[in-house]
Amino acid sequence: MAQGSRVKVYGLLASAVTVTALVSGCLWLAGSAVVVDETDGVETAFIVTNDGREQPLYRLWRGYFYTVPRLEGTIEVRCHSGETKRWGYVTGNLDTKVRVVGDTTCAHLVHDFG
Repeated sequence: MAQGSRVKVYGLLASAVTVTALVSGCLWLAGSAVVVDETDGVETAFIVTNDGREQPLYRLWRGYFYTVPRLEGTIEVRCHSGETKRWGYVTGNLDTKVRVVGDTTCAHLVHDFG
């Protein structure tokens, strides 16, 4: 009986590891658009195309925004102060990370290569 329980636990553990690896692999292949706000001034972030279509980035927690890109365009951040700024190039199968830095809120956007 104890042998059967151990086999079930190992089977569930192996299944969980497999599912985690598959989901991680799919997200890695799909690409990402990430905004890291170090100034705490970003209200929302979007991928914006030349023809005005938008895809929102989801706020994960304070200062972090993320999405899997379905559009090709640039990242636009909209700040609490009313400012909007654009930076970077986003498309599927490519990881783009933009940091918002500076002494004031939403001062500068920089491409993060790390």
